Amino acid sequence: MTELLSVGGKQVRIDVYEPTSSASGLSPAIILLHGSGGNLEWWLDRISPPLKAAGIALFAPHYFDGSGTDHPDYKTIIDGVHFPMWLETVQATLHKVRTRPGIDPSRVALVGVSLGGFLALALAAKLSASPEADEHHAIRCIVDLAGGLAEPYASVATKDFPTTLVVHGEEDRVVSIEDAHKLIARLTELNVEHETLLLPGEGHWFSDGIQLPLFLRLAQFLRKNLGV
Repeated sequence: MTELLSVGGKQVRIDVYEPTSSASGLSPAIILLHGSGGNLEWWLDRISPPLKAAGIALFAPHYFDGSGTDHPDYKTIIDGVHFPMWLETVQATLHKVRTRPGIDPSRVALVGVSLGGFLALALAAKLSASPEADEHHAIRCIVDLAGGLAEPYASVATKDFPTTLVVHGEEDRVVSIEDAHKLIARLTELNVEHETLLLPGEGHWFSDGIQLPLFLRLAQFLRKNLGV
C-alpha cells in the first residue's frame, strides 16, 4: 500500500507494509531509506515478507519526491540545499510512523542504505541534541549500510545517539571505508552502544554471496533491539 505525506507543500509517497496483528497490540516499525539510486524495490522485495511475518511494520518513503530529484549526483547531495530537504522528509516520516495507530512509538528503527544511511545518522544526531528530551529516544536503533555521519551532524551528536549497527564493505569505492571508521570512532567517543560488520572484499554493492549472512545479521540486530 502507498500513502502520501505532505512535507513543505510537496506530496511524498510512502510504501507501507503492516502486519495483520501483534500479540502486544502495538507493532515495532522500521523506516527504510533508499540510496541515491532510489533502489527501494530491491530491498523491499527481500525484507518486507520476513518483517511482516515477524510482526514488524515497514515504511519506505520516496524522499526524493519532495525535491523533485532523480538519481542525484555528488554535487547535488552536498550542495547544502537538497540534503536538508530530504532530512526534513525523513523526520516527518518518523513523526508519522511514531504517531500511527498500532505502532509502538518506542520501537522504531531506521535502516539506511548509502545516502539513506547518511540521512538516518544525521537525523539521529540532530534528535540526540534536541532540547526536547522526548526526541532523544525517538529512534530505537539504526542500521547503517554503506553510509556515514557527515558534518555538521557528527559534531552535534550526543551520548543519546541510538544503538547502531555499522555495515560497510572494506573495498567500497563510492563511500570510503574511512567513513565507517570515523563513525565508529565517534560512537566510541560518545560511549554509544554499537556493533560493526566490516566486510573484506566487498564494495558498495554487496555481492550475492554475502547477502544471506548480511540479512541474518541485520535480522539478529533488529530483533534484539526492537524486542521481537
